[in-house]
Amino acid sequence: TVRDQNALKWFPSILDDIYDADTSHIFQIRHFLTSAKYDDRDIGQILLKYAVRAQHKHNDMDLVLGRQAHHMIETGRPDWDEELTSVKEEAKELGFKKCGIFLCGPLKMAEAVDEASLKLSQQDSDFHFYFSKETF
Repeated sequence: TVRDQNALKWFPSILDDIYDADTSHIFQIRHFLTSAKYDDRDIGQILLKYAVRAQHKHNDMDLVLGRQAHHMIETGRPDWDEELTSVKEEAKELGFKKCGIFLCGPLKMAEAVDEASLKLSQQDSDFHFYFSKETF
């Protein structure tokens, strides 16, 4: 997650290089611009969220970055249960039984991700998340 769009100016091109080198598609990179608040009670924001996702799926155009990118920038704070469930489903479709999560971010976010990954690991004996937090 990042707090402002300026932090995204140089980083996406590095991630695109990683994505292009990952021919087995084992990396999932997800970005969240947390300074842009998302309210799931606001129908306009809900429609915009789905329109942005559809646009990116159609032609890899990221409307937050204003350019094509392999990964999409989401706005607002992530729902970690939803995100990790999606990661787990995609990993299992590829035949994986475990997933490493490497996070660099605030302690509260790390606690939320760790809690969600533990919960999902306990719910499915055929899949396990390994969580690691780094601080730079």
